[in-house]
Amino acid sequence: MDKSTIFVKTKEGEEAVRQRTRLVQRNLRNILIMVDGHASVADLAKRFGDERAAQAALAELQASSLIVESSAPLDFGDTLPPEDLEETVEDLPVLTKEVASSPSADAVAEPQPAPPPLIEEIDLPAVPEYESLPPHQTLPHQTAGAVEHETHAAAPVPGWRERIETLLARKEKGAKKEAVDLEPIGRGTASLPWPFLILLAAVGIAVLLGLTLVLYPYSRHLPAIEQNASAMLHDPVKVGSIRFSLLPRPHIVLRNITVGKDAYLTVASARAMPDFLSLLGEKKIFHELALDRVSVKGAGLGRLAQADAGVSTVEIRHITLSYLSITVGNVLLSGYSGEAVMSGKGALEQILLRNADSTFKLEMQPVGATYRIAASGSNWKSPFKPSLAFQSIDAKGELRDTRLELSRIEGRAYEGLVEGKASLEWSGGATLAGNLELKHMNVTKLLAGLGTDLSAEGELTARLRLDAKADNLGKLADALRSEATFEMKRGAVKGFDLGEAARRTGNAPTRGGETKFEQLTGSLQCDPQNCRLSGVQLSSGLFKASGNLGIAGNAKVSGSVDVELKSSAATFRMPLAISGTTKDPLLTPGRGK
Repeated sequence: MDKSTIFVKTKEGEEAVRQRTRLVQRNLRNILIMVDGHASVADLAKRFGDERAAQAALAELQASSLIVESSAPLDFGDTLPPEDLEETVEDLPVLTKEVASSPSADAVAEPQPAPPPLIEEIDLPAVPEYESLPPHQTLPHQTAGAVEHETHAAAPVPGWRERIETLLARKEKGAKKEAVDLEPIGRGTASLPWPFLILLAAVGIAVLLGLTLVLYPYSRHLPAIEQNASAMLHDPVKVGSIRFSLLPRPHIVLRNITVGKDAYLTVASARAMPDFLSLLGEKKIFHELALDRVSVKGAGLGRLAQADAGVSTVEIRHITLSYLSITVGNVLLSGYSGEAVMSGKGALEQILLRNADSTFKLEMQPVGATYRIAASGSNWKSPFKPSLAFQSIDAKGELRDTRLELSRIEGRAYEGLVEGKASLEWSGGATLAGNLELKHMNVTKLLAGLGTDLSAEGELTARLRLDAKADNLGKLADALRSEATFEMKRGAVKGFDLGEAARRTGNAPTRGGETKFEQLTGSLQCDPQNCRLSGVQLSSGLFKASGNLGIAGNAKVSGSVDVELKSSAATFRMPLAISGTTKDPLLTPGRGK
């Protein structure tokens, strides 16, 4: 902006001076009042005290059509009445000595007395901004010529000195009663904006609240917690320690929890997220209870089923479980996690568990002292011996503290189907009983899963009955007995070549080979020491065989088989003796007929 440019007010600018509310920004109003049609941009900037701010304000006033550049003497049009003039002057916070002592426009016609010494002796404080004198006004005693002279000379109207004296006297008396500006004025002082003050207050409250939560004596509630937990579980509960933690969110930490005199339930740590306001009342509300490293003994399952999580003084809305292990007899099932679903009244509705790789899921619904259970698995291996692999499995039944009853078992394993039911008890020893039906199984994969050296091909269908009795669950596998009737179709027995052994002459044994068949049937009886195949019937066209085979615990095989070969002319029969081991069976021919 050219510093020699002179601006004059437009009619809108004059109106803005009259209406105090039209210009809200103080800097713009100050500059607008200073514009008189004679002062250049440089003069206005000098009087304003900040050149950059003054030029910015002038540019904004010009853009708002409140001032224009002057190229000729300005006709102000309507002038301010004396009462408006006095009101405008009263808005001035401070006037400089130069303005206060400037001569009047009527000095040409009538000399004015010298200003009182009081005006010269006032030491006015420096302020960041001020308002200049209002535009020249017509007073009642002025002539038209005096007004025209005043317009061109830009001098104050007569009587201003008296008004200034009155204004300064009034300001001095009411300085303590009136606020000239809401912004603080002073040398080297500063005030904080109110948003920052609110932020500081909020931080202070948060810090105070955090310290209160951390330093609160939670140990005083430990006896009440143990008492309420004992009422919920109907067994004595002991808690090792209690403390408060902020991360990952504010919660109370309980450590080394034991339930029952025999400690059938132990919890390494429990994180309780309470409604902190409820701690001050009679009923304590916990939004979540996270149990970590939970160990349950089988004998305590029934007692846990009768737990009441909705006692009158405590309400737990959600429970999570991690690293859960269940000991049944001396069998340990570990690595489970899940949650307990609570009802609206805080009672236990359902327990949902899953193993570490989520291949097996278990749902348990408490009913009295029992649990209704529903189990499902996908690509799951059983934790018991023999460890069988299931593509899928679903089971339903009931679980008590000493008994598991599976009323329905359905699954897919080794390319076939499994159906049946089973029961397991572990009170005063361990007992297993079950009935299973196998359909269309791949016998090669099944034998490999059982870990036997026997090898065969074909599609297996069998009805199997299982039973076992032992001192504890861990010994059930060694005491397992099974009986089955089976049928195999379109397969082969590996390690036996019955046809080759029957055709040979002499007493030399035959090793290796295989015997193909269209159908193979028989029955199986197994106990911890031996397995015996009896009533075996094999057929493949004109070739037939029947016999018995025994397999000892040391993998030695023994038995006999009669081979029958038919032709169009005659029927040939040959008895064969079986010996050797499951890896290397031997067929020795007898005397043929």
